[in-house]
Amino acid sequence: MSRSARIDPSRRSERLFSPAALEIRELSVRRSGPERAIEIVGRSPRLEETLKKVAKVARYDDPVLVYGESGVGKESLAQAIHLLGNRSSHPFVSVNCPQFQEGNLTVSELFGHRKGSFTGAVSDHRGCFETADGGVVFLDEIGDLAMNAQVMLLRAIGTGEFRPLGSEVARKTSVRIVSATNRSLNEMVSSERFRNDLLFRLRYFMIEPPALRERGDDWLLLIEWALDRLACRYGTARQFSDESLRLMEGYRWPGNVRELISVVATGYALAEASRIEPLDFVDRLEHQMSAREDHVAAIHLRLSRGNADFWALVHAPFLDRDLSRSDIRQLLTMGLNDSGGSYRRLLELWAIPATDYKRFMGFLHHHRLQPRPTGEPKP
Repeated sequence: MSRSARIDPSRRSERLFSPAALEIRELSVRRSGPERAIEIVGRSPRLEETLKKVAKVARYDDPVLVYGESGVGKESLAQAIHLLGNRSSHPFVSVNCPQFQEGNLTVSELFGHRKGSFTGAVSDHRGCFETADGGVVFLDEIGDLAMNAQVMLLRAIGTGEFRPLGSEVARKTSVRIVSATNRSLNEMVSSERFRNDLLFRLRYFMIEPPALRERGDDWLLLIEWALDRLACRYGTARQFSDESLRLMEGYRWPGNVRELISVVATGYALAEASRIEPLDFVDRLEHQMSAREDHVAAIHLRLSRGNADFWALVHAPFLDRDLSRSDIRQLLTMGLNDSGGSYRRLLELWAIPATDYKRFMGFLHHHRLQPRPTGEPKP
């Protein structure tokens, strides 16, 4: 990939970052140095739109909920909100909620505890709401937060006060909450696994970063960025062959940016020459490619046989993020190929009642799920 070989450093930033991302990167370098730069690589309109929204909401102190698929870079957006806001001179503290499954440990991590307040509490502990005072607390995978911690978090957001475990004295705190999830919190509210009043508080602002497959050619820029970092670290420049790039272009990246960076690192490490060939990394892709494509094809087959309900088999899993936008578009492409491009005939093919036509099309329009135009008849 000649584009990732040796590029003038003065031009590299222009090529890899959108204007909003470049501003974030340069500001983070000035504040914390190049080693801690916030680098959100890509120039796609979807990414730029997201970063512009980040810049707007960063000016305020209200909670932000970042929701999207795993690996899209939700923590980087949280860091950008902290950097661009008026709390940037105070700490940014990240909490991985799934790490603390036991209720007391979760509460302790957030709000601290007094010695002897529970088994294993051998000394006093300051929670992140205390250590981050004046700054930002990032709650990653907020859907995994224990219920007793949800109650205390709700109070902390509403009153600015918290009480460490084992303490009778309430303490004041001033933090901004940025939370992230890849799950449907609305569904969790319906199943009584997440508090509705807490969700209402957390989603004052909502940001949905796009999946990598929705970002055009950003994957190429990410490969270039990752290879350059590896070359700087290990002293050897490598590039992906044209055949490798063709293979990667057809991949849907279910693990998003995190997965791509991992695949690049694997290919770089296993390559025996300056060019990275498919055999150096393809085993990381093959199973997921075939399994995902087979899964979507199986859904189409079940719908076409008339023994499955679209709303249960497709609509609900999409809202739960078990099916992605790319999955739905692929499914629609299969169906439209069989229906001659007609959405009304597609409903017949999938045994969806004709009375559901308006609901069906509304679902596609609302979530931007229709495949890219290919000249087929309009519905």
